[in-house]
Amino acid sequence: MAEHKFRVGQAVQFFPDPGVDRLSKGRYTIVRLLPLEGNTPQYRIKSTADGHERLVRESQLGAG
Repeated sequence: MAEHKFRVGQAVQFFPDPGVDRLSKGRYTIVRLLPLEGNTPQYRIKSTADGHERLVRESQLGAG
């Protein structure tokens, strides 16, 4: 079973999928670990620039 790579409070970089607003790319903070979807860890992240929150897959994140 997959485990979450990142932890709550950790700074990460968000890399949106093609077709998603490219302005959303950037530095975020992990707010909450979410249940796996299939075998993919998910997260709730919050933008350090504007406070916007979003739900993302682990594959869309990189070390911040």
